[in-house]
Amino acid sequence: MKRTVFDLTLREREIRRELNEVMQVDEPDAEQRERQDALTREYDVISRDLDAAQIAERKANEEAEAEARAHPDAKAKEFAELRAKVTISEYVGAALEQRHVEGAAAELNQELGMKGNRFPLELLAPPEIRSTTDVDTTVSPRTWLDRLFADTAAERLGITMESVAPGVTSHPVTLTGPSAAQRSRGEAATDSAWTIGVTEIKPKRNTVKLTFATEDEARIPGLEAALTRDMQMAVREGIDRAIFVGDTGSSGNAADITGLTTVSGITEKTITQTNKVKPAETLAAFSSLVDGIHAAGFGDLRVVSSVGAWRLWENTIANSAAENQTLAGYLRAAGLNWSSRGEIEAATGNGKFGALVGLARGLEGASACPVWSSAELIRDIYSGAGKGEVILNLSYLWNFELIRKSNFARIKFVT
Repeated sequence: MKRTVFDLTLREREIRRELNEVMQVDEPDAEQRERQDALTREYDVISRDLDAAQIAERKANEEAEAEARAHPDAKAKEFAELRAKVTISEYVGAALEQRHVEGAAAELNQELGMKGNRFPLELLAPPEIRSTTDVDTTVSPRTWLDRLFADTAAERLGITMESVAPGVTSHPVTLTGPSAAQRSRGEAATDSAWTIGVTEIKPKRNTVKLTFATEDEARIPGLEAALTRDMQMAVREGIDRAIFVGDTGSSGNAADITGLTTVSGITEKTITQTNKVKPAETLAAFSSLVDGIHAAGFGDLRVVSSVGAWRLWENTIANSAAENQTLAGYLRAAGLNWSSRGEIEAATGNGKFGALVGLARGLEGASACPVWSSAELIRDIYSGAGKGEVILNLSYLWNFELIRKSNFARIKFVT
């Protein structure tokens, strides 16, 4: 019988526990050494089977989602068609007149459970894809957040954004759990605690501010489409950057975001200034993150480097100049891959960050980045009236927390 991801995970945990018990023996006898070898071999097999099962499970989920997109139910079609009727200009006009939206926009807000004076971030997602045939019009639905935040640097680390309704979000995580073990006849099971932790996340405000001339509004076609694109990019970039470096620009500590470069409690590996140009030493820093639990190999390391580190690795010749192999080529040949992101760190000097890493095993749900779907849009024609300017303010709510910090690490350059 084919074992599930759940079965394999339980057995893997059980083997680790048994291995720990065997390895704690100071002078193991032949039987204990044989048992350790057998457990180690089984652990290797289980790990490979678990990786394969997780890949198969993800593929099955993706296929199911694709099927759902290809054959949306009537409710999804109805919502998508309603969404397609609404434009941002209706919300801008309502904001100018300080009233609730009307018509299709009002219906959309009601469907989303929002008041009529709120702006749905749903509208910043790309439009629906429609295909018309002789017999039907199909609408390909999508979750707005998946599309709006696709291919961000945070997403490459395994951090995904989640659309949430008003209120405090709650994120439970299992801290310790039971383990199964063989028992002889009549032997009682050992007591084991099952404990959970709950992280509650409250919303924090971010604002996108756009200023344009009244002349532009009158003479430039497609202004709304351009504003939509700018809002999309500003929201996406602002959240993605803050996940890495945080944001302390707001007044009051309650509005601050702690980023991955400063958050406490995650693993931090260091590379000295001397060793940062040495391939083996740099590789060793990343190798030390492979623990067989959160990462089984380099393939489980999701790495986003600073631009400074990227330039260092790509421009430093490893080994001898005659081989013409860069340090980056050496790392890739060993199986390590990464992408870079600006504004994490520009330099590679003392105290600078080299890379941030997500450890793939158990990464799903290890972080939370909720974005509250209801936003506020204000059109200000007064502040810049003397210069003929219109100011558009979009205020939205979001936050970022690490639920299980052991799934994240960083590489830092030190003395």
